[in-house]
Amino acid sequence: MWIERLWRDLHSAVRMLAAGRLFSLVAIVCLALGIATNTTMFSVFDAMFLRPLPFNDPQQLVSIAGQNPDTKRRINLSLDDMRDLTPALHAIGATAAYSSRTSTITDGGDPERISTQLVTANLFALLGETTQRGHGFEPTDDQIHAAGVALISDSLWHRRYAADAAAIGRIIRLDGVPYTIVGVMPPKFQYPTRSELWIPITPALGASGAATRGVTWIGRLVPGATVEAANAEMASRVLPARGSRAARAGLARSLSSAVVGSEERTITGALMGATTVLVLIACANVANLLLARGARRRREIAVRAALGASRGRIIRQLLTESVLLALVAAAVALPLAWYGIHWVHEAVPPTEPLGPYYVDWSLDLRTFGYAVGIALITGVLFGLAPAFDASGRHLLNPLREATGASSSRRTRVLHHTLIVVQMALALLLLAGASIFVRTYAGQRGIALGYDTAHLMTMRVYLAGTAYDSAEARIRVVDQLADKLRALPGAHASTVTDLVPLDDQGGSDAAVAVEGRAYEEGKEPTVQYAGVGGSWPETFDVKVEGRTFYDAELQSQTPVAIVNRTLVDTFWPGQDPIGKRFRFAEDDKSPWISVIGVVPDIRTVKLDETAGTPPTAYVPHRFVSTRNWGIVVRTTAGPESVTGAVSAAVHSIDPSLALFDVYPMEQVRWLSYWMYVMWGTMFAVFGVIALFIAAVGVYGVIYYTVAQRTKEIGLRVALGAGRAQVVGPMLRQVALLSLIGIGIGLVGAWEINPIVANLLLNVPPTDPLSFAVVSVLLAAIALVATWIPAWRASAVNPLVALRAE
Repeated sequence: MWIERLWRDLHSAVRMLAAGRLFSLVAIVCLALGIATNTTMFSVFDAMFLRPLPFNDPQQLVSIAGQNPDTKRRINLSLDDMRDLTPALHAIGATAAYSSRTSTITDGGDPERISTQLVTANLFALLGETTQRGHGFEPTDDQIHAAGVALISDSLWHRRYAADAAAIGRIIRLDGVPYTIVGVMPPKFQYPTRSELWIPITPALGASGAATRGVTWIGRLVPGATVEAANAEMASRVLPARGSRAARAGLARSLSSAVVGSEERTITGALMGATTVLVLIACANVANLLLARGARRRREIAVRAALGASRGRIIRQLLTESVLLALVAAAVALPLAWYGIHWVHEAVPPTEPLGPYYVDWSLDLRTFGYAVGIALITGVLFGLAPAFDASGRHLLNPLREATGASSSRRTRVLHHTLIVVQMALALLLLAGASIFVRTYAGQRGIALGYDTAHLMTMRVYLAGTAYDSAEARIRVVDQLADKLRALPGAHASTVTDLVPLDDQGGSDAAVAVEGRAYEEGKEPTVQYAGVGGSWPETFDVKVEGRTFYDAELQSQTPVAIVNRTLVDTFWPGQDPIGKRFRFAEDDKSPWISVIGVVPDIRTVKLDETAGTPPTAYVPHRFVSTRNWGIVVRTTAGPESVTGAVSAAVHSIDPSLALFDVYPMEQVRWLSYWMYVMWGTMFAVFGVIALFIAAVGVYGVIYYTVAQRTKEIGLRVALGAGRAQVVGPMLRQVALLSLIGIGIGLVGAWEINPIVANLLLNVPPTDPLSFAVVSVLLAAIALVATWIPAWRASAVNPLVALRAE
């Protein structure tokens, strides 16, 4: 019986929605946009926060960091610290540790720089993971003098060894040290951060490394134990200060809360909240449209009541219509959500993931179910008020009246309330969107001080014992700089440890400035970078003074080219050429003479608030590092020189691998890509919110005008001008908009500071952003009101009076 009733309700709902095609189309579009954006973000939110970790009993896993018991500041724990603390733990039954680094792999093919994890032998057993081929580590593999063994990822096995079973047992070299591949991990396993190779930690670190190098420590709680109990035990076991290391204790938290960074948590939550607001705006919009449309259906509903339909029956019918409307909107939203999820995938660079390696957002069954569930909830949510209003106590009144198009006072109050709610939510979303868009626009507009076109960047790491000595590293950099001079297709080139906008390279040091006195320990700090080759010519910057002579670059002549900020800091208003400074950490360090000044160029990443610091460029011999950058200004496309640079590097040492090979324009994008994505997403959400708000106000005024056609015709017949017809409507919507905008501003003022740490050079309560979005929203509401009202004011009085 209930199936038959449901079928009749659905059949009637389809007929009613088909009869009001324009209304149905507008409502479906508004709802579909809200559901699509919300479903897109749910896919990301679900993958990062709601799904359990892909390990055995993940709720029992904890991450353990170091903490200074006095200051409560986080500090690194070493492998030896972990071993000292473990015996005092009873709430944690097993512990493991890992430490990340990159390694150059050589095995007869092209050398490659890959992400490597140094792990305790029991890490995989603790997580509940086993190899798909070969075997895992044995306890004896993690002893100080054990032979080198390695596990490789499935992706590395396929990419480098073509999934050949013979890879098991193969000997490879990592930074010149031999290792035997003993197993291949399962597909998609890359714990902790897209790792491709794992080696035992103790033989890799040695005794000195075990005492000093920071490790990440994880543990598994014993059955019935809690994180609080584990922290209480660790608080009672404090390791004393040792040398430069402060006193330290362990601090546990669930692994699920540790694998996603605070920044990712904040922005994902903010985006999920923004799309939820969008859904609520769409619901308020459609509810208001249904209310307005319901006023025109009062006679129809009254007839049904007169023929015996109960109030419950009428409400059920009206809710069926609203739920059907929402389900159709969900069907339209799913392809849009699929595109949105695909866009998010494309927006996140593979080298800088937005979450743990196992996070994979997609339009799967969970997301599909969420979209359908949201559709059902929204269908009921926006359908309840109009359904109860249309089926109110005075069902038969329209039959006693000359018209069924008049609105009750209660209906008008609901209209006004929903307009206020819609405006408040739209303002709340727009205020948040505007500050992220302004942050993105601000970063995009930062002047770099050099042209990124035709600049190619890459890095090379001098790995292995062959480069333990500074002399060996200097010799290779000299050879590389010479070979780059003759590089075909290169206008200029340089070797430098500091590639602008990269987070690798460069050093900070306190300096003494000739002629100035500083209190010991409070000397100013400068950034310095070693260079070889034609550095100014490569970046096409003008040098006041002169550039380096070849002899200076090939010796340890104490000279430097400095940026304008350094000059303004130490010698404002003076000629800096010939001025001297030295590194304060060593009294025997030579005085370095300034030979040239260059304009400030942006060196720090664009997603950092700090500007370019005082910077000195010195001959590369002053910098002792293994990690060197190569920058080439090309005559053709930047990628055109990659092969030639690789050949030049391999001609010096075939075991050296190029990595981070990017055109400078891509380095720029990578330095603030998250703000590109966040700004774009919030901009899209803002545009959708404005569209929905405009459609909502327009639709309500349109239906209101339609209900008042006779009244308007009478007023025009009595001599009312167009301004007298339109003015009251504009004043009413303006008042409602101001109330809604005021409420939205208060909400934004309270909520926006939550994301303050994600903003750059824009305060979370930025007055300009708030003012612009307030004016924009009010203007759109007034325009959406003016159009139908102005059209109605042009009505022919005779036609209007005969309309009913």
